[in-house]
Amino acid sequence: MKTIILEVSDPAAEKIEKMSPTQKNAISETLSQLITNRRSLEEIMDDLRDQAERNGLTPEILKKLLEEKDGEDNR
Repeated sequence: MKTIILEVSDPAAEKIEKMSPTQKNAISETLSQLITNRRSLEEIMDDLRDQAERNGLTPEILKKLLEEKDGEDNR
């Protein structure tokens, strides 16, 4: 493990300072997992596109649906 410095709000700092070593360790582990498992917006969008295509939603169908929706909104 490596120690780093993060800025937090004053209320958060006060709560962290009052935590037990066990609680601080749990926060550290949770933060590590969140950062390590974080995916980029591009990766998420790629997954959504792939899932849509697997479910039969092609770019052409999507375009048609959006055009239909736009036409309804302009009525």
